[in-house]
Amino acid sequence: MKKLSILLLLLPLIIVGCKSNEEKAAELIKKELSKTLYDFDSYSPIETIVTEAKQSVYTDTTLWAKANIALYTFNLASDYLEKANDAKEHMEIWGAPTSYSSSYSDRKYYKYKEEWNENMEKASTSYELFKVIAEGLKDTLQIVNTEKIVGWEVKHRFRCKTKGGHSTIGDYRYVMDEDFEKVLIHEDMDDDDSKNIRDMIKFIIDGGIEQ
Repeated sequence: MKKLSILLLLLPLIIVGCKSNEEKAAELIKKELSKTLYDFDSYSPIETIVTEAKQSVYTDTTLWAKANIALYTFNLASDYLEKANDAKEHMEIWGAPTSYSSSYSDRKYYKYKEEWNENMEKASTSYELFKVIAEGLKDTLQIVNTEKIVGWEVKHRFRCKTKGGHSTIGDYRYVMDEDFEKVLIHEDMDDDDSKNIRDMIKFIIDGGIEQ
């Protein structure tokens, strides 16, 4: 009887210890999604695939963060360049000051010329920063230990409802620690930001950085 009592006490621990990696990952994902999904009650898992996460730009938190920063600085340079081009168009509309131009049009021209200069300078500074970050990331990737296990990579597909009440399917990628206690990286595979960061990584690896 005493042995039976001990067995009953240990049974829950035995059951917990026998959970598969997929079950452990699914539990952590469910906990994370409960904080972010608009209609969590509609959440319905479809598939969870767990594989060992070997060190790469997609699984290492530091490398992934650097890739995101590289994308941010590149986009910043692009935004400043777009503003500079817009200012240049306005400069051309008002025209360079002449003996026949009005003081009003001259002020407009110089206003947009100043904006053009400022944004071109910021675009150049941002792009130089991007090159430094991108080159550093590329150099680091060449010495990454691709056999080093950094945790688990989890691909998770699920159904849920959007804010508008429509049913949709989500495809998320997670990198989790070795004990399935913490999410290290979270990526919505259908999100434009995710596609942009992957394009940026490919751009850097393929050597698309201008010197």
